[in-house]
Amino acid sequence: MQCIKNLKTFLFTCILLSSTYCVDYSNASTPDSLVRIGHISLGNVSHDSVVGDVDSHGNLHFVFTVSGMHTYYQMETSDGQVLINATQITNSGVHKISHLDITIDDFDVVHIIWLDVSGSHKVTYTALKPLDAIANGTSFDDANLSYADDFHISQIGAKNEPALGVDDLGNAHVVWVDDYDPLGELVSTPQIYYAMLSINQNTSSAEYMISPTMLTSTTTYKGNPDVALDANDRPHIVWDDTRNSISELVFIIDGSGSMGTEWGDMCTVVYGGNFASGGYFQGLKPMLEAANMTVFETLYVLYDGYSYPSEITNNPECSPRNYIGQPWRNGWLDVGDDSGGIRQLPATVFNGASYSGTS
Repeated sequence: MQCIKNLKTFLFTCILLSSTYCVDYSNASTPDSLVRIGHISLGNVSHDSVVGDVDSHGNLHFVFTVSGMHTYYQMETSDGQVLINATQITNSGVHKISHLDITIDDFDVVHIIWLDVSGSHKVTYTALKPLDAIANGTSFDDANLSYADDFHISQIGAKNEPALGVDDLGNAHVVWVDDYDPLGELVSTPQIYYAMLSINQNTSSAEYMISPTMLTSTTTYKGNPDVALDANDRPHIVWDDTRNSISELVFIIDGSGSMGTEWGDMCTVVYGGNFASGGYFQGLKPMLEAANMTVFETLYVLYDGYSYPSEITNNPECSPRNYIGQPWRNGWLDVGDDSGGIRQLPATVFNGASYSGTS
Protein backbone atom coordinates (compact mmCIF):
# COMPACT_ATOMS: atom_id res chain seq x y z
CA MET A 1 0.00 0.00 0.00
CA GLN A 2 1.47 3.34 -0.98
CA CYS A 3 0.79 6.43 1.07
CA ILE A 4 2.10 9.90 0.18
CA LYS A 5 2.35 12.38 3.01
CA ASN A 6 4.80 15.20 3.76
CA LEU A 7 6.62 14.48 0.49
CA LYS A 8 7.54 10.98 1.71
CA THR A 9 6.52 7.73 0.09
CA PHE A 10 6.09 4.64 2.21
CA LEU A 11 5.60 1.16 0.77
CA PHE A 12 4.05 -1.49 3.00
CA THR A 13 4.49 -5.12 1.95
CA CYS A 14 3.62 -8.19 3.95
CA ILE A 15 5.89 -11.19 3.37
CA LEU A 16 5.02 -14.47 5.02
CA LEU A 17 8.29 -16.39 5.38
CA SER A 18 9.29 -18.72 8.20
CA SER A 19 6.59 -17.17 10.41
CA THR A 20 8.26 -13.74 10.21
CA TYR A 21 6.27 -10.57 9.55
CA CYS A 22 8.05 -8.11 7.27
CA VAL A 23 7.13 -4.50 6.50
CA ASP A 24 9.02 -2.77 3.69
CA TYR A 25 9.03 0.99 3.52
CA SER A 26 10.96 3.43 1.34
CA ASN A 27 11.98 7.03 1.95
CA ALA A 28 12.43 8.82 -1.37
CA SER A 29 14.30 11.72 0.26
CA THR A 30 17.37 9.56 1.05
CA PRO A 31 18.69 8.25 -2.28
CA ASP A 32 21.80 6.82 -0.60
CA SER A 33 19.52 4.50 1.35
CA LEU A 34 16.51 4.13 -0.88
CA VAL A 35 14.98 1.12 0.83
CA ARG A 36 15.28 0.13 4.47
CA ILE A 37 13.70 -3.12 5.56
CA GLY A 38 12.59 -4.06 9.04
CA HIS A 39 11.55 -7.53 10.23
CA ILE A 40 9.17 -8.13 13.09
CA SER A 41 9.01 -11.70 14.34
CA LEU A 42 5.74 -12.88 15.84
CA GLY A 43 6.84 -16.44 16.50
CA ASN A 44 5.22 -19.54 15.07
CA VAL A 45 1.89 -18.01 14.12
CA SER A 46 0.17 -17.37 10.81
CA HIS A 47 -0.38 -13.69 10.08
CA ASP A 48 -1.62 -11.87 7.01
CA SER A 49 -3.92 -9.17 5.59
CA VAL A 50 -1.64 -6.31 6.67
CA VAL A 51 -2.84 -2.75 5.98
CA GLY A 52 -1.17 0.48 7.05
CA ASP A 53 -1.32 4.25 7.21
CA VAL A 54 0.90 7.16 8.31
CA ASP A 55 0.14 9.83 10.93
CA SER A 56 1.02 13.53 10.89
CA HIS A 57 4.39 12.81 12.56
CA GLY A 58 5.41 10.26 9.95
CA ASN A 59 4.87 7.27 12.22
CA LEU A 60 3.73 4.01 10.64
CA HIS A 61 0.58 2.31 11.91
CA PHE A 62 -0.49 -1.09 10.65
CA VAL A 63 -2.92 -3.85 11.56
CA PHE A 64 -2.97 -7.51 10.60
CA THR A 65 -4.61 -10.76 11.58
CA VAL A 66 -3.02 -13.63 13.49
CA SER A 67 -4.29 -17.04 12.41
CA GLY A 68 -7.41 -15.24 11.17
CA MET A 69 -8.66 -15.22 14.76
CA HIS A 70 -7.58 -11.83 16.13
CA THR A 71 -6.61 -8.38 14.87
CA TYR A 72 -3.26 -6.95 15.98
CA TYR A 73 -1.93 -3.38 15.84
CA GLN A 74 1.68 -2.11 15.73
CA MET A 75 3.24 1.38 15.56
CA GLU A 76 6.75 2.30 14.39
CA THR A 77 8.75 5.36 13.48
CA SER A 78 9.62 5.91 9.84
CA ASP A 79 13.10 4.48 10.44
CA GLY A 80 11.75 1.24 11.90
CA GLN A 81 11.91 1.86 15.66
CA VAL A 82 9.07 0.01 17.34
CA LEU A 83 6.98 2.37 19.46
CA ILE A 84 4.09 0.02 20.22
CA ASN A 85 4.73 -3.67 19.71
CA ALA A 86 2.14 -6.06 18.29
CA THR A 87 -0.98 -5.64 20.44
CA GLN A 88 -4.24 -7.56 20.18
CA ILE A 89 -7.10 -5.12 19.65
CA THR A 90 -9.97 -7.56 19.16
CA ASN A 91 -12.03 -8.33 22.23
CA SER A 92 -11.87 -11.77 23.78
CA GLY A 93 -13.86 -14.58 22.19
CA VAL A 94 -13.86 -16.58 18.98
CA HIS A 95 -13.39 -14.59 15.78
CA LYS A 96 -12.89 -15.29 12.08
CA ILE A 97 -11.38 -12.13 10.67
CA SER A 98 -10.53 -10.83 7.20
CA HIS A 99 -10.75 -7.68 5.04
CA LEU A 100 -9.05 -5.17 7.33
CA ASP A 101 -8.86 -1.46 6.57
CA ILE A 102 -7.21 1.45 8.41
CA THR A 103 -7.37 5.24 8.12
CA ILE A 104 -5.80 7.93 10.33
CA ASP A 105 -7.68 11.21 10.68
CA ASP A 106 -6.40 14.78 11.11
CA PHE A 107 -6.31 14.30 14.88
CA ASP A 108 -4.08 11.20 14.56
CA VAL A 109 -6.89 8.93 15.72
CA VAL A 110 -6.50 5.49 14.12
CA HIS A 111 -9.76 4.15 12.67
CA ILE A 112 -9.90 0.42 11.88
CA ILE A 113 -12.52 -1.96 10.51
CA TRP A 114 -12.59 -5.66 9.72
CA LEU A 115 -15.01 -8.40 8.73
CA ASP A 116 -15.82 -11.07 11.33
CA VAL A 117 -17.80 -14.08 10.07
CA SER A 118 -17.81 -16.09 13.28
CA GLY A 119 -21.48 -16.66 14.01
CA SER A 120 -23.52 -13.85 12.43
CA HIS A 121 -21.56 -11.79 9.92
CA LYS A 122 -20.53 -8.39 11.24
CA VAL A 123 -18.37 -5.48 10.21
CA THR A 124 -16.46 -4.40 13.32
CA TYR A 125 -15.21 -0.84 13.84
CA THR A 126 -12.77 0.36 16.47
CA ALA A 127 -10.67 3.49 17.04
CA LEU A 128 -7.31 3.89 18.78
CA LYS A 129 -5.46 6.91 20.13
CA PRO A 130 -1.90 5.58 20.29
CA LEU A 131 -0.17 8.97 20.54
CA ASP A 132 -1.70 9.37 24.03
CA ALA A 133 0.07 6.20 25.19
CA ILE A 134 3.60 6.08 26.58
CA ALA A 135 5.20 4.33 23.63
CA ASN A 136 8.18 2.37 24.95
CA GLY A 137 8.38 -0.41 22.39
CA THR A 138 6.34 -2.94 24.34
CA SER A 139 2.91 -4.42 23.72
CA PHE A 140 -0.04 -2.65 25.28
CA ASP A 141 -3.40 -3.66 26.59
CA ASP A 142 -6.18 -2.82 24.16
CA ALA A 143 -7.90 -0.71 26.84
CA ASN A 144 -4.87 1.60 27.06
CA LEU A 145 -4.99 2.33 23.33
CA SER A 146 -8.72 2.30 22.68
CA TYR A 147 -10.55 5.51 21.83
CA ALA A 148 -13.75 3.67 20.90
CA ASP A 149 -14.37 0.04 21.79
CA ASP A 150 -15.29 -2.59 19.18
CA PHE A 151 -18.59 -1.64 17.54
CA HIS A 152 -20.53 -4.13 15.43
CA ILE A 153 -22.28 -2.67 12.40
CA SER A 154 -25.58 -4.52 11.83
CA GLN A 155 -25.47 -8.29 12.33
CA ILE A 156 -28.23 -9.14 9.82
CA GLY A 157 -27.29 -10.66 6.47
CA ALA A 158 -24.06 -12.02 5.00
CA LYS A 159 -21.51 -9.21 4.81
CA ASN A 160 -18.25 -8.89 2.89
CA GLU A 161 -15.49 -6.53 1.75
CA PRO A 162 -15.81 -3.54 4.12
CA ALA A 163 -13.94 -0.31 3.35
CA LEU A 164 -13.37 2.81 5.45
CA GLY A 165 -12.98 6.56 4.98
CA VAL A 166 -12.73 9.37 7.55
CA ASP A 167 -13.80 13.00 7.19
CA ASP A 168 -12.19 16.17 8.55
CA LEU A 169 -14.19 15.93 11.78
CA GLY A 170 -13.03 12.39 12.52
CA ASN A 171 -16.31 10.72 11.56
CA ALA A 172 -16.01 7.27 10.00
CA HIS A 173 -17.73 6.41 6.71
CA VAL A 174 -18.06 2.66 6.13
CA VAL A 175 -19.21 0.76 3.05
CA TRP A 176 -19.60 -2.98 2.58
CA VAL A 177 -21.34 -5.69 0.59
CA ASP A 178 -24.44 -7.21 2.17
CA ASP A 179 -27.12 -9.62 0.98
CA TYR A 180 -29.70 -8.30 3.46
CA ASP A 181 -32.83 -7.17 1.63
CA PRO A 182 -35.50 -5.85 4.03
CA LEU A 183 -38.27 -6.41 1.46
CA GLY A 184 -37.08 -9.86 0.37
CA GLU A 185 -37.39 -9.00 -3.33
CA LEU A 186 -33.77 -9.21 -4.55
CA VAL A 187 -33.24 -13.00 -4.23
CA SER A 188 -30.25 -12.59 -1.89
CA THR A 189 -28.11 -10.76 -4.45
CA PRO A 190 -25.31 -8.64 -2.94
CA GLN A 191 -26.06 -4.97 -2.32
CA ILE A 192 -23.87 -2.02 -1.33
CA TYR A 193 -24.48 -0.63 2.15
CA TYR A 194 -23.23 2.55 3.85
CA ALA A 195 -23.10 3.81 7.44
CA MET A 196 -21.61 6.87 9.14
CA LEU A 197 -20.21 6.68 12.67
CA SER A 198 -19.04 9.21 15.24
CA ILE A 199 -17.26 8.67 18.53
CA ASN A 200 -18.95 9.69 21.79
CA GLN A 201 -16.00 10.84 23.87
CA ASN A 202 -18.01 10.63 27.09
CA THR A 203 -18.72 6.92 26.68
CA SER A 204 -15.70 5.97 24.49
CA SER A 205 -18.03 4.26 22.08
CA ALA A 206 -19.08 4.64 18.46
CA GLU A 207 -22.57 5.79 17.54
CA TYR A 208 -24.52 5.90 14.31
CA MET A 209 -24.87 9.25 12.61
CA ILE A 210 -26.36 7.44 9.63
CA SER A 211 -27.60 3.91 10.28
CA PRO A 212 -26.84 1.11 7.80
CA THR A 213 -28.40 2.22 4.51
CA MET A 214 -28.81 0.18 1.33
CA LEU A 215 -27.46 2.21 -1.59
CA THR A 216 -28.38 -0.24 -4.36
CA SER A 217 -31.50 -2.24 -5.11
CA THR A 218 -30.85 -4.34 -8.20
CA THR A 219 -30.28 -8.05 -8.76
CA THR A 220 -26.88 -7.53 -10.38
CA TYR A 221 -23.73 -8.82 -8.70
CA LYS A 222 -21.75 -6.19 -6.79
CA GLY A 223 -18.44 -6.23 -4.96
CA ASN A 224 -15.18 -4.51 -4.03
CA PRO A 225 -16.64 -1.23 -2.68
CA ASP A 226 -14.46 1.69 -1.61
CA VAL A 227 -15.12 5.15 -0.19
CA ALA A 228 -13.23 8.45 -0.36
CA LEU A 229 -14.02 11.87 1.14
CA ASP A 230 -13.57 15.09 -0.82
CA ALA A 231 -12.61 18.55 0.49
CA ASN A 232 -16.24 19.16 1.46
CA ASP A 233 -16.42 15.85 3.40
CA ARG A 234 -18.77 14.44 0.82
CA PRO A 235 -18.34 10.64 0.56
CA HIS A 236 -17.80 9.19 -2.91
CA ILE A 237 -18.39 5.45 -3.22
CA VAL A 238 -17.36 3.09 -6.01
CA TRP A 239 -17.94 -0.64 -6.55
CA ASP A 240 -17.89 -3.38 -9.17
CA ASP A 241 -21.28 -4.07 -10.76
CA THR A 242 -22.49 -6.46 -13.46
CA ARG A 243 -25.17 -4.08 -14.73
CA ASN A 244 -24.91 -3.40 -18.47
CA SER A 245 -23.35 -6.84 -18.88
CA ILE A 246 -24.51 -10.04 -20.59
CA SER A 247 -25.49 -13.25 -18.78
CA GLU A 248 -26.71 -16.60 -20.07
CA LEU A 249 -29.06 -19.01 -18.30
CA VAL A 250 -29.20 -22.65 -19.45
CA PHE A 251 -31.48 -25.32 -17.93
CA ILE A 252 -31.75 -29.05 -18.71
CA ILE A 253 -34.98 -30.50 -17.33
CA ASP A 254 -36.65 -33.91 -17.30
CA GLY A 255 -39.42 -34.18 -19.90
CA SER A 256 -41.45 -36.97 -18.24
CA GLY A 257 -45.21 -36.51 -18.19
CA SER A 258 -45.16 -36.26 -14.39
CA MET A 259 -43.00 -33.11 -14.61
CA GLY A 260 -45.83 -30.84 -15.73
CA THR A 261 -46.08 -28.77 -12.56
CA GLU A 262 -42.32 -28.42 -12.40
CA TRP A 263 -42.17 -27.16 -15.99
CA GLY A 264 -44.89 -24.59 -15.34
CA ASP A 265 -43.07 -23.35 -12.26
CA MET A 266 -39.73 -23.24 -14.09
CA CYS A 267 -41.20 -21.00 -16.77
CA THR A 268 -42.55 -18.78 -13.98
CA VAL A 269 -39.09 -18.59 -12.39
CA VAL A 270 -37.44 -17.62 -15.66
CA TYR A 271 -40.10 -15.50 -17.38
CA GLY A 272 -42.44 -14.46 -14.57
CA GLY A 273 -46.02 -15.31 -13.72
CA ASN A 274 -47.93 -17.35 -11.15
CA PHE A 275 -46.73 -20.53 -9.49
CA ALA A 276 -48.94 -23.62 -9.49
CA SER A 277 -49.19 -23.41 -5.70
CA GLY A 278 -50.11 -19.71 -5.86
CA GLY A 279 -48.12 -16.52 -5.67
CA TYR A 280 -46.66 -14.23 -8.31
CA PHE A 281 -42.98 -13.87 -9.25
CA GLN A 282 -41.50 -11.21 -11.53
CA GLY A 283 -39.17 -13.67 -13.25
CA LEU A 284 -35.38 -13.77 -13.39
CA LYS A 285 -35.13 -12.52 -16.95
CA PRO A 286 -37.38 -9.46 -16.48
CA MET A 287 -35.72 -8.76 -13.15
CA LEU A 288 -32.21 -8.76 -14.62
CA GLU A 289 -33.30 -6.80 -17.69
CA ALA A 290 -34.70 -4.15 -15.36
CA ALA A 291 -31.11 -3.79 -14.06
CA ASN A 292 -29.85 -3.07 -17.62
CA MET A 293 -28.52 -6.58 -18.15
CA THR A 294 -28.91 -8.56 -21.37
CA VAL A 295 -30.03 -12.12 -20.55
CA PHE A 296 -29.79 -15.10 -22.92
CA GLU A 297 -31.82 -18.12 -21.83
CA THR A 298 -32.58 -21.60 -23.16
CA LEU A 299 -34.61 -24.34 -21.45
CA TYR A 300 -33.80 -27.82 -22.76
CA VAL A 301 -36.30 -30.64 -22.29
CA LEU A 302 -35.09 -34.25 -22.27
CA TYR A 303 -37.46 -35.42 -25.01
CA ASP A 304 -37.81 -38.88 -26.58
CA GLY A 305 -39.69 -37.60 -29.64
CA TYR A 306 -43.09 -38.93 -28.54
CA SER A 307 -44.44 -36.90 -25.62
CA TYR A 308 -43.61 -34.16 -23.21
CA PRO A 309 -45.57 -32.41 -20.39
CA SER A 310 -48.67 -30.66 -21.67
CA GLU A 311 -47.81 -27.61 -19.53
CA ILE A 312 -45.08 -26.72 -22.04
CA THR A 313 -47.84 -26.14 -24.59
CA ASN A 314 -50.65 -24.95 -22.33
CA ASN A 315 -48.94 -22.94 -19.59
CA PRO A 316 -49.17 -19.20 -20.43
CA GLU A 317 -45.52 -18.63 -19.45
CA CYS A 318 -44.20 -21.66 -21.38
CA SER A 319 -46.26 -21.80 -24.57
CA PRO A 320 -44.95 -18.60 -26.27
CA ARG A 321 -41.41 -20.00 -25.98
CA ASN A 322 -42.10 -23.57 -27.09
CA TYR A 323 -39.82 -24.42 -30.03
CA ILE A 324 -39.93 -28.20 -29.66
CA GLY A 325 -39.96 -29.86 -33.08
CA GLN A 326 -38.84 -26.71 -34.86
CA PRO A 327 -35.50 -26.47 -36.72
CA TRP A 328 -32.41 -25.59 -34.72
CA ARG A 329 -31.27 -21.99 -34.78
CA ASN A 330 -28.89 -20.88 -37.50
CA GLY A 331 -26.97 -18.44 -35.28
CA TRP A 332 -25.96 -17.51 -31.75
CA LEU A 333 -28.18 -15.68 -29.32
CA ASP A 334 -27.44 -11.98 -29.48
CA VAL A 335 -28.74 -8.61 -28.33
CA GLY A 336 -32.19 -8.20 -29.82
CA ASP A 337 -32.44 -11.96 -30.39
CA ASP A 338 -31.78 -13.10 -26.84
CA SER A 339 -34.22 -15.97 -26.20
CA GLY A 340 -33.52 -19.59 -27.02
CA GLY A 341 -36.90 -20.60 -25.58
CA ILE A 342 -37.75 -24.26 -24.88
CA ARG A 343 -36.00 -26.77 -27.11
CA GLN A 344 -35.70 -30.53 -27.23
CA LEU A 345 -32.54 -32.38 -26.21
CA PRO A 346 -33.03 -35.88 -27.65
CA ALA A 347 -29.50 -37.23 -27.12
CA THR A 348 -27.79 -37.47 -23.75
CA VAL A 349 -24.97 -39.38 -22.11
CA PHE A 350 -25.52 -41.54 -19.01
CA ASN A 351 -22.79 -43.62 -17.35
CA GLY A 352 -20.49 -42.90 -20.28
CA ALA A 353 -22.90 -44.22 -22.91
CA SER A 354 -25.39 -42.65 -25.29
CA TYR A 355 -28.90 -42.56 -23.87
CA SER A 356 -32.19 -41.43 -25.33
CA GLY A 357 -35.19 -41.01 -23.11
CA THR A 358 -37.17 -38.69 -20.90
CA SER A 359 -35.44 -39.23 -17.58
